[in-house]
Amino acid sequence: MYKIVDFYLLTETKTKDSTGQLIPVETQTLCIGKEKSVYQNEYYKAEQNGLRPQGVIEMSSFDYSGQKFLLLNGNRFSIYRTYEIGTDRIELFYGERVGNNG
Repeated sequence: MYKIVDFYLLTETKTKDSTGQLIPVETQTLCIGKEKSVYQNEYYKAEQNGLRPQGVIEMSSFDYSGQKFLLLNGNRFSIYRTYEIGTDRIELFYGERVGNNG
């Protein structure tokens, strides 16, 4: 059984301040998805690439625009891989970088 979760996709844009310097601005988009466990083979592949997988979220692909980070339960995670399911669903594989990989 899957758990339905609210989470935020994080989008970073840059805007100029009054002195002309580029300032990063992060916006959060609220989304709803199904939280899943990481598949065992996914866990080992990710570990080999310096990632610590935390989970998978299945959501509507119409709400995903290539964001690289998400916020779930107050924790920020990297989206390190996606997998399209049919034409309207996508899985976001998320976790954190470990060691000197990022």
